[in-house]
Amino acid sequence: MSSFKSERELNTRFCANSPNTQYRINEDGSSQMYDFTAPPQQSFSSPEMIGSMQRILAQNVGEYVVIEFLIGTGQIMRKQGLLYNVATSFVVLYDDAVTNFIVCDIFSVKFVYFYLPGERPNHNFNILRESNVAPYSTSNSNMRNQRR
Repeated sequence: MSSFKSERELNTRFCANSPNTQYRINEDGSSQMYDFTAPPQQSFSSPEMIGSMQRILAQNVGEYVVIEFLIGTGQIMRKQGLLYNVATSFVVLYDDAVTNFIVCDIFSVKFVYFYLPGERPNHNFNILRESNVAPYSTSNSNMRNQRR
């Protein structure tokens, strides 16, 4: 018997961990909150995917995470939020502090920190600071909630 949680269990866990009540599942299996629609959650249950990053993340949809991404050859960038959706090439986080969705490249993921229910990191890693942003980035669009 597979230990993978059913789509309904994953959706229930996301709803339980999110204060948002606008989350819904569409008839085609896709999920929608506000105006953001994600494709149906994949199970990654094929033999090739057992033990993969996609599989472990998909099994934990609805959990609060901080993910570290390798940018280039030496820069690490952290993003945090509720794990909203996992696909073959991307992962979607929901930042409940500022109601943003963050779509991230799964092939840049290096480390994932899982938090116990109700716990959050002391720092919001989604708010970029000018000192740790690479040149030519789109950091200004990510700083909309900061005062200059």
